[in-house]
Amino acid sequence: MNRVPEQARLLELDQMGASAAVAGGAQCATPSLLVIDDDNLHRMIICRCGAKAGYAPAGAATFEEAVKLTQKTEFDCVTLDLSLGAHVGIEVLHHLQAIGCKTPIIIISGCDDLTCQESVKLAKLLDLNVWQSIPKPVDLAVLRYWLERLRTERAAAAGAAVAA
Repeated sequence: MNRVPEQARLLELDQMGASAAVAGGAQCATPSLLVIDDDNLHRMIICRCGAKAGYAPAGAATFEEAVKLTQKTEFDCVTLDLSLGAHVGIEVLHHLQAIGCKTPIIIISGCDDLTCQESVKLAKLLDLNVWQSIPKPVDLAVLRYWLERLRTERAAAAGAAVAA
């Protein structure tokens, strides 16, 4: 199997997802997902998993891209890799706290368990809504479960708000 065309197709989906999420914003009936990961292949796979779980995914490869996207759009869910090349995920957590983000966050990282646990503790101290920490390589069934659960709870909360 030739991987280059598949990776190119996934990259196109990743870029289309970013455009759709930014253009649609909060008015979009489909929940939005921001995937922050500096590895192109991981980011594209997570975006694809998010799309299959019912999200409009947008990808950010760098801290700067993540900041730019979060300034334009309020996402319904964020997945965050803790290693972002020149920056670390902790910087993203501080940014999310600074903008008052209450969006559910799923940390996806190849870091050791202690680093992930400490990152989750820090995020909770920052009053961020961390739902789960998933190790890399990502078990896509586990990720999809959490994304679908978040989407279902979001829909239920929206339905309850409309009924009230």
